[in-house]
Amino acid sequence: MKRCSIIFHSVCGNCFIIASAFKDALEAEGLDARLYRVEDADHHIWANQLEIANDYYEDILSLPIANSETLLKSDLIVLGSPTYFANVSAEMKQFMDSSSIYFDDGLLSGKYFACFTSCSLIEGGGTLCLQSMIHYAQHMGLNHIPLGRQVNHIDDKQPVSGILHCSGKQSSIRPSNKLGKVLSFYAKLLADPVKNQ
Repeated sequence: MKRCSIIFHSVCGNCFIIASAFKDALEAEGLDARLYRVEDADHHIWANQLEIANDYYEDILSLPIANSETLLKSDLIVLGSPTYFANVSAEMKQFMDSSSIYFDDGLLSGKYFACFTSCSLIEGGGTLCLQSMIHYAQHMGLNHIPLGRQVNHIDDKQPVSGILHCSGKQSSIRPSNKLGKVLSFYAKLLADPVKNQ
């Protein structure tokens, strides 16, 4: 069975919710989907400062921490990050940078790639955050499978490149059932090339 590693950073829980729903959708398509978090030494600080960060705090911390070897074992790599200043979080950037040991030998070349983000506002730079993850994937030789425009019939606010969730200024708007339908659509789109690799 082909393995999919969903590697995410989540502070307020929205990326965790998306990652979990994505895992279920990919498993429904016959993939061995696994959740991993990136290391965040400050997660407990955020939980003390933001009430909403406590909703999924223990669920997130119970997951294994991804490392560069996690990528080697994967046929499909899905990255998810909150959008901070139109880019990935520092923790996700650190994880991506840690895989540079595979750059020269192209050890990740040919693996499939997808991504998602949660941002405060639709104008908050979420598409630029997705582009940052895609730019990383291209440098590592990963094959990005975009969401494409055919998802318009479910949600015409989704960008072509990946999944985008708008959580509001307080990060309190949780992913909707509509986003779940988009994730199921994307999972079907991803599963075919991965399973036939």
